[in-house]
Amino acid sequence: MASLKRKIKYYIIWIKELFRFCPYRKVNIDREHLFLNIGHRGSPVNEPENTIPSLERALWEGANALEVDLCVTKDKEVILWHDWNPDELVALIREGSLEPEMAYKPDFPAPFSGYRKKTCELTLEEFRNNFNYIKKGEDEPVGAYIPTLKDFIEWAADKDKVKYVFLDLKVPSNEKELVLVILDQLNELTKKYNLSCKFILETFSREVIETGKSKYPDFTYCLDVELPPGFIFFPWLHSSIKLAAEYKNRIALVLRPRQITIGNWMTYRRVIRLDVRKKKQYNRKHHDNKIDFLIGCTINDKREMKCLIKKGINGMQTDYPRRLTNLVKQYGLKRE
Repeated sequence: MASLKRKIKYYIIWIKELFRFCPYRKVNIDREHLFLNIGHRGSPVNEPENTIPSLERALWEGANALEVDLCVTKDKEVILWHDWNPDELVALIREGSLEPEMAYKPDFPAPFSGYRKKTCELTLEEFRNNFNYIKKGEDEPVGAYIPTLKDFIEWAADKDKVKYVFLDLKVPSNEKELVLVILDQLNELTKKYNLSCKFILETFSREVIETGKSKYPDFTYCLDVELPPGFIFFPWLHSSIKLAAEYKNRIALVLRPRQITIGNWMTYRRVIRLDVRKKKQYNRKHHDNKIDFLIGCTINDKREMKCLIKKGINGMQTDYPRRLTNLVKQYGLKRE
């Protein structure tokens, strides 16, 4: 009976919260620690995602961190590209121009062309000759240069403004061993170029992160939290801080859910509010293994950005770095 009453209480709280955008009276802005304004694939509302022009634009718009996606080709080249498999659901949605915010969509080869394959089944030359980007509303590929990880590292070598780089590892769980191709190259390139920025290896896959840690335990990892569809009445079940603590990661990240999560924004801000508190509690008890950042992804709405800043979040991945830069200045957050 007590359990039923408790559940009913949480259902009532969920309904009340649903009609409130950012209801918390107490402001909890974190001005003490560095705030990360992370250009999500650069500035993809202006340039093709994951390209050098997109990354340049993000820095021009005020980003102090970047996020890029990494895939592996058949000849073991690491490329900045989002879609490991062009026939997966997310890739098909993107190909159909249905991904919001983005100015460009990926250009995949036609079915039965012989080249519509996973990145790991094509050489770098085959990939660059058959994959590109198309500006939405137009028909022809723009001829963007698809950079390798080496291209990116060489470009970033003198970018002192970049404090952190989030490397989103697109390696699927069933091909987890290929993550070591990425990490081997990252290890070699960072030693060669002696970059000042720090790298964060980001993935949804427990298998991928465990494989990476087995060889490179000293790298910085982040296991992303994606909120499930439907109703979420108990936000603490989806804590990114709990997951980060379990894996001894210094970064916690929660993706903002889409419409398939009922009351998606309300649910998201509740999870973040809870995790801000849990992060403080955890860090008070674990001085030698603190969680440095609680990151939101991907946050594009200005009102949502404001609300999360007021709740004490430490950074956001966004397609609109300029929009977030203006708020970082407005609230006096630490940028360097």
